[in-house]
Parts: sequence; structure tokens; C-alpha cells
Amino acid sequence: MALPNIHAFYHFWFKWLDPLVLVPTVYALIFTPQVMLDALAPAPQSAYNPDQGFLLHQLAAMYAFVAIILGGVLRVSNEVKVWRVVIAGVLLIDIAMLASIYASLKQQDRLSLETLRGADWGSALFTGLVTVIRMFFLTGVGVKDQIKSKNI
Repeated sequence: MALPNIHAFYHFWFKWLDPLVLVPTVYALIFTPQVMLDALAPAPQSAYNPDQGFLLHQLAAMYAFVAIILGGVLRVSNEVKVWRVVIAGVLLIDIAMLASIYASLKQQDRLSLETLRGADWGSALFTGLVTVIRMFFLTGVGVKDQIKSKNI
């Protein structure tokens, strides 16, 4: 039987760090929506409308689901195929987020380096980093199939 050999970095990142990072995100989307909006666009352009709060709550539910899948499914399965499906799904979210960040900055006419705020850099760089980590995993960097030898 082939057992996956997944580098310890991925175990730590996907099963611990990824879900933990999502906890404050879920909290902020539900309880401090203006903070989340301000991180995406300058305050004058991102006034929170409570009538649209349900959208942020749905986004919070999606992030909570991703945290549960990462923190749960990857703990109960060492099947590399299961890990690849989960990580590929999260990678699609990351790619969509990067496209959204780009579209938002373009719409605000803030694509030049001098108009980017710390929050813009942080969001883009962190999302870019996790995207690269997921792509490395999916391309097999640090992932091997190892044949378990039977001791008779």
C-alpha cells in the first residue's frame, strides 16, 4: 500500500496555521465588518452598509467552512489524493482573491506602488504567499509516495 510522505511544513501550514489565520477573519467579518472593508479599500470608499451585512456573513461562513476542512479533513486523512483535492479547492479561492484584489485596486485607480497602503501590501503578499505554497504542494514539492514495507 502506498503511503503519502508529506513534508512536515505542509502538515503544520495546512492543518494548523491556515485554519488559525481564518478564525480572526471569520470573527472580523461578523463582528467588525467596517474593519474588513477598510482593509480592502480606503475608509472614504468603503462605508459599511448594514443592509449588505448578509454578504459578509456568507463570506464568514465560507471561511469557517474552509477552516474546518483544512483543520479537520487533513487531520483525519493522510491520503495524498484527499489532500490534493482540498488544497486545490482552497487554491481556487486564493486565485479568486488575488484577482479580486487586483480588480478592486484597479477600480480605485490605486495600482501604482505609491498609492498602495500597508493593508493592500499585506493582503496581496500574504495571499500570494499562500498561493505559492499551495502550488508547490500540488506540483509535488515535498510530497512523495513511499511504499510501506511489510515486516514478516
